[in-house]
Amino acid sequence: MAAVIGWTMVASLAANLDAGSIGVTEVTDWSTTPMEVVDANLPYLGRPGGASIYAGINTLEVTDGASSTIHSGFCIDPFHWSGQTFPYSLVSLTDAPKPPGQLNAATAKDIEDLWAEYYSPTMSSPSAAGLQIAIWELVSANAVAIDGLPADDAFSINGYDYGASVDIASLATYDGPAANLIAVTGPGQDFVFGAPDGGETFFMLALTVSALVLARRAIIESASPLRKAKAIPANQ
Repeated sequence: MAAVIGWTMVASLAANLDAGSIGVTEVTDWSTTPMEVVDANLPYLGRPGGASIYAGINTLEVTDGASSTIHSGFCIDPFHWSGQTFPYSLVSLTDAPKPPGQLNAATAKDIEDLWAEYYSPTMSSPSAAGLQIAIWELVSANAVAIDGLPADDAFSINGYDYGASVDIASLATYDGPAANLIAVTGPGQDFVFGAPDGGETFFMLALTVSALVLARRAIIESASPLRKAKAIPANQ
């Protein structure tokens, strides 16, 4: 069954999506998207004195060959600058972002819960900024706790955080469903966006192709002529 499913998925997906072949361009119109200009401390990027950065909903163009799709998402990587770069890979949230901001399962779940609680495509600019800052703070705190990033190099906000601390505090009592999210990771900034039932479903399916192909390979090897030659006849 794994072999049948694996090869069916490969046939339908291989031409559309290969790990490491995705292009991601941040095409946000910052004059119209919900966002705020915030004062951030970015020592890892050489801006320890504070920097004015955009915090809010990002518009992402994800390119796979000749096909492009547009997604609304948030940055999960306060340690790298954005830009159009190849190759990106589509991964589960726990496999992004790249160092020093790798997530563990608990922090990824926190981001999924925050998204479920607060994200809306029509959210206000202050709310969008607060959610973005909360995500950055979670990633940064995880980098210090899990990945050994010196606290002095961690991302932080100088001054008003647009409710990010309140958003994070609400995780202690949130008991609703988590959002279904996927991430893109590559040479530039890493991002997260929603994976609802619909156009993005094949992306999630693609994440399982490698495992299914390996399962198929094991099945084939177990039934190979070499293995059959070594089998003990039933009458012995």
